[in-house]
Amino acid sequence: MTTSSEHLIAAAQQFVRLGFGDAIDPEAAFYSHEFLTQELTTIEAQAVLPVVPQYNAFNGVKVAAALGQFRGKVKGWKFGTAQSPLLIVVLPYWTHQAEEVPPRSPSGTRITQTEQETLLAQMRSLFSDELGAEKFQQNGDSKNEFGAW
Repeated sequence: MTTSSEHLIAAAQQFVRLGFGDAIDPEAAFYSHEFLTQELTTIEAQAVLPVVPQYNAFNGVKVAAALGQFRGKVKGWKFGTAQSPLLIVVLPYWTHQAEEVPPRSPSGTRITQTEQETLLAQMRSLFSDELGAEKFQQNGDSKNEFGAW
Protein backbone atom coordinates (compact mmCIF):
# COMPACT_ATOMS: atom_id res chain seq x y z
CA MET A 1 0.00 0.00 0.00
CA THR A 2 3.05 2.24 0.14
CA THR A 3 3.72 4.64 -2.71
CA SER A 4 7.08 6.20 -3.49
CA SER A 5 8.01 9.68 -2.30
CA GLU A 6 10.73 11.98 -3.68
CA HIS A 7 10.99 13.65 -0.27
CA LEU A 8 11.59 10.27 1.40
CA ILE A 9 14.20 9.35 -1.24
CA ALA A 10 16.23 12.50 -0.52
CA ALA A 11 16.08 11.94 3.25
CA ALA A 12 16.99 8.24 2.95
CA GLN A 13 19.91 9.02 0.63
CA GLN A 14 21.28 11.49 3.19
CA PHE A 15 20.72 8.99 6.03
CA VAL A 16 22.63 6.28 4.14
CA ARG A 17 25.37 8.76 3.19
CA LEU A 18 25.85 9.56 6.88
CA GLY A 19 25.66 5.95 8.03
CA PHE A 20 28.15 4.67 5.48
CA GLY A 21 30.26 7.84 5.89
CA ASP A 22 33.72 6.33 6.11
CA ALA A 23 33.04 3.77 3.37
CA ILE A 24 31.98 6.50 0.95
CA ASP A 25 34.43 9.19 2.07
CA PRO A 26 37.54 8.19 4.08
CA GLU A 27 37.56 11.69 5.59
CA ALA A 28 33.98 11.43 6.87
CA ALA A 29 33.61 12.58 10.45
CA PHE A 30 30.53 10.45 11.14
CA TYR A 31 29.40 6.90 10.40
CA SER A 32 27.49 4.00 11.91
CA HIS A 33 28.16 0.33 11.31
CA GLU A 34 24.70 -0.59 12.66
CA PHE A 35 21.66 1.11 11.10
CA LEU A 36 18.64 0.49 8.87
CA THR A 37 16.39 2.79 6.92
CA GLN A 38 12.69 2.67 7.45
CA GLU A 39 10.76 0.58 4.94
CA LEU A 40 11.24 1.80 1.36
CA THR A 41 9.44 0.95 -1.86
CA THR A 42 11.42 -0.69 -4.64
CA ILE A 43 11.67 2.65 -6.47
CA GLU A 44 12.95 4.34 -3.30
CA ALA A 45 15.43 1.53 -2.60
CA GLN A 46 16.68 1.71 -6.18
CA ALA A 47 17.40 5.42 -5.67
CA VAL A 48 19.10 4.90 -2.29
CA LEU A 49 21.34 1.85 -2.88
CA PRO A 50 23.68 3.57 -5.39
CA VAL A 51 24.72 6.01 -2.64
CA VAL A 52 27.07 3.15 -1.66
CA PRO A 53 28.78 2.45 -4.97
CA GLN A 54 31.09 -0.28 -3.65
CA TYR A 55 31.65 -1.93 -0.26
CA ASN A 56 33.58 -5.20 -0.51
CA ALA A 57 31.44 -7.39 -2.84
CA PHE A 58 28.42 -5.05 -2.55
CA ASN A 59 27.80 -2.91 -5.64
CA GLY A 60 24.94 -0.48 -4.97
CA VAL A 61 24.24 0.27 -8.63
CA LYS A 62 24.11 -3.41 -9.58
CA VAL A 63 21.90 -4.38 -6.62
CA ALA A 64 19.55 -1.45 -7.28
CA ALA A 65 19.07 -2.49 -10.90
CA ALA A 66 18.36 -6.09 -9.89
CA LEU A 67 15.54 -5.11 -7.49
CA GLY A 68 13.30 -3.99 -10.35
CA GLN A 69 12.14 -7.54 -11.02
CA PHE A 70 10.49 -7.63 -7.57
CA ARG A 71 8.61 -4.34 -7.88
CA GLY A 72 4.97 -4.81 -6.84
CA LYS A 73 5.68 -8.25 -5.34
CA VAL A 74 7.10 -7.02 -2.03
CA LYS A 75 5.85 -4.84 0.79
CA GLY A 76 9.15 -2.98 0.95
CA TRP A 77 12.89 -2.93 1.59
CA LYS A 78 15.15 -1.74 4.42
CA PHE A 79 18.78 -0.89 3.77
CA GLY A 80 21.70 -0.26 6.06
CA THR A 81 24.58 -2.07 7.64
CA ALA A 82 25.21 -4.71 10.27
CA GLN A 83 29.00 -4.44 10.01
CA SER A 84 28.54 -4.95 6.24
CA PRO A 85 25.78 -3.87 3.86
CA LEU A 86 22.41 -5.38 4.72
CA LEU A 87 19.31 -5.34 2.51
CA ILE A 88 16.11 -6.63 4.07
CA VAL A 89 13.05 -7.48 2.03
CA VAL A 90 9.65 -7.27 3.74
CA LEU A 91 7.14 -9.61 2.11
CA PRO A 92 3.39 -9.03 2.21
CA TYR A 93 1.06 -11.62 3.72
CA TRP A 94 -1.83 -10.50 1.48
CA THR A 95 -1.80 -9.21 -2.10
CA HIS A 96 -3.27 -5.84 -1.07
CA GLN A 97 -0.27 -5.28 1.25
CA ALA A 98 2.21 -5.17 -1.64
CA GLU A 99 3.82 -1.86 -2.51
CA GLU A 100 2.02 0.45 -4.91
CA VAL A 101 -1.43 -1.04 -4.30
CA PRO A 102 -3.63 2.06 -4.12
CA PRO A 103 -4.93 2.98 -0.66
CA ARG A 104 -8.47 1.82 0.02
CA SER A 105 -8.16 -1.02 -2.47
CA PRO A 106 -10.34 -3.97 -1.65
CA SER A 107 -8.77 -6.70 0.42
CA GLY A 108 -6.71 -9.05 -1.68
CA THR A 109 -6.02 -12.72 -1.32
CA ARG A 110 -3.67 -14.43 1.07
CA ILE A 111 -0.27 -15.17 -0.47
CA THR A 112 0.27 -18.90 -0.32
CA GLN A 113 3.31 -20.54 1.18
CA THR A 114 4.16 -21.93 -2.27
CA GLU A 115 4.03 -18.44 -3.82
CA GLN A 116 6.22 -17.06 -1.04
CA GLU A 117 8.72 -19.93 -1.33
CA THR A 118 8.94 -19.40 -5.12
CA LEU A 119 9.66 -15.70 -4.63
CA LEU A 120 12.23 -16.43 -1.93
CA ALA A 121 13.99 -18.96 -4.17
CA GLN A 122 14.27 -16.30 -6.89
CA MET A 123 15.65 -13.82 -4.36
CA ARG A 124 18.08 -16.33 -2.86
CA SER A 125 19.38 -17.15 -6.35
CA LEU A 126 19.74 -13.46 -7.22
CA PHE A 127 21.40 -12.31 -4.01
CA SER A 128 23.58 -15.33 -3.28
CA ASP A 129 24.46 -16.59 -6.75
CA GLU A 130 24.44 -13.46 -8.90
CA LEU A 131 25.15 -10.55 -6.53
CA GLY A 132 27.62 -12.23 -4.19
CA ALA A 133 25.76 -11.92 -0.89
CA GLU A 134 27.39 -13.93 1.91
CA LYS A 135 23.98 -15.13 3.03
CA PHE A 136 20.28 -14.70 2.42
CA GLN A 137 18.11 -15.78 5.33
CA GLN A 138 15.15 -15.02 7.55
CA ASN A 139 15.73 -11.88 9.61
CA GLY A 140 15.35 -12.83 13.25
CA ASP A 141 11.96 -14.20 14.24
CA SER A 142 10.02 -12.30 11.60
CA LYS A 143 8.21 -14.62 9.22
CA ASN A 144 8.04 -12.01 6.47
CA GLU A 145 11.50 -10.37 6.58
CA PHE A 146 14.57 -11.81 4.88
CA GLY A 147 18.01 -10.27 4.76
CA ALA A 148 20.87 -10.36 2.28
CA TRP A 149 24.25 -9.69 3.88
